[in-house]
Amino acid sequence: MRRTLLATAALIALGPVLLRLSPTPPPRPPLASLASASLGLLAGIALFAVLARARPHVLLTPLAVATAIVVAAAGMSEEAIWRAFALGRIAPTAGLWPAVAVTTAAFAATHLPMLRTRGAAMQLVTGGAFGALFAVTGSLLACALAHGTYNLIAVLSRGRARPASAIAFRHAEKRFGAHLALGPVDLTVEQGELVALLGPNGAGKTTLVSLVTGVRRPSAGDVRLFSRDPRDWRARARLGTTPQQMDFPPTLRGREILDLARAHTSSPPSLSELAERFDLGDALHAQNGSLSGGQRRRLALALAFANAPAVVVLDEPTTGLDVEARRGAWDAIAAFAAQGGTVLLTTHYLEEADALADRVIVLAHGEVVADGSPQSLKACAGGDIEQAFLDLVTA
Repeated sequence: MRRTLLATAALIALGPVLLRLSPTPPPRPPLASLASASLGLLAGIALFAVLARARPHVLLTPLAVATAIVVAAAGMSEEAIWRAFALGRIAPTAGLWPAVAVTTAAFAATHLPMLRTRGAAMQLVTGGAFGALFAVTGSLLACALAHGTYNLIAVLSRGRARPASAIAFRHAEKRFGAHLALGPVDLTVEQGELVALLGPNGAGKTTLVSLVTGVRRPSAGDVRLFSRDPRDWRARARLGTTPQQMDFPPTLRGREILDLARAHTSSPPSLSELAERFDLGDALHAQNGSLSGGQRRRLALALAFANAPAVVVLDEPTTGLDVEARRGAWDAIAAFAAQGGTVLLTTHYLEEADALADRVIVLAHGEVVADGSPQSLKACAGGDIEQAFLDLVTA
């Protein structure tokens, strides 16, 4: 612990020390210290405000503050090294602005292994701003404080970022040849929502589901599952799904099928829990080839929950189930949502959407024609959800 504290103190002191030892002749008579410090602080705040993608949520815990101070000091040290030492050697022969450009590009390149392309591009923007500030003011103090202030705010603002949306479509569309099957669509499903997707045959429901689950990719626009490409395994590890058509090798037993999904998470629900929740009964021990259609559908539905997912996507999950089994499936889906899970389900049963969903999205001809609560949808047709649906899809 003592060595860690000493190393931290040395890092915090390094920036000011390097600024004092700077061999760089100023490109112009430097501003006074007070003016330089004020301008540097304001420049760091302004740059963060311009580049921040969302409103910051500052967290002022002791650990967060200590981390921010260390990172801010590291930023000051970096400015001292890149401007005072590297720029000081390049500027006399190449000129001031070419030296600013070269040192900024080199600084960004050093971040590639850690931040990859996008992060290095951000470093290019910020580094260019800090270098330009040095060139204009002649003050290393101004650009070092700008860098330090920017880093300080950036670290503190990461403390309570808004959770990523479970599902996000940004001007996404899907084409099959010349046919536009879906889009352009803009919609977001937040974590914890239970959303029903309605629409006539050919409206684009299954296409939308295939984009969310990563089975297909959009022809244009962007689709995200927990802020990642749905084809990324890190996103799909949190996903459970039941497609319209799903079958398994006839000789596999129900428990073996469920264990394939349960093996992909460290804390899966038990087989007995899944059997009770979806009324699997003897289906756990029977071969798939001997199961009835309803048993296979309940098994497919249980499979969506077997890997302890954060979001489940269910494409007409209760088709083929009798009334009792359908009600049991509703209870299981509602219980998952009540525990904070996210559900996106397609259905042709309007009463299913009315009974389950917090939110209903209606598709027609590949476009979203309605998005709201079941109550708001029914209010459009005097309380009749079926009439409201027909009015929307035939308009």
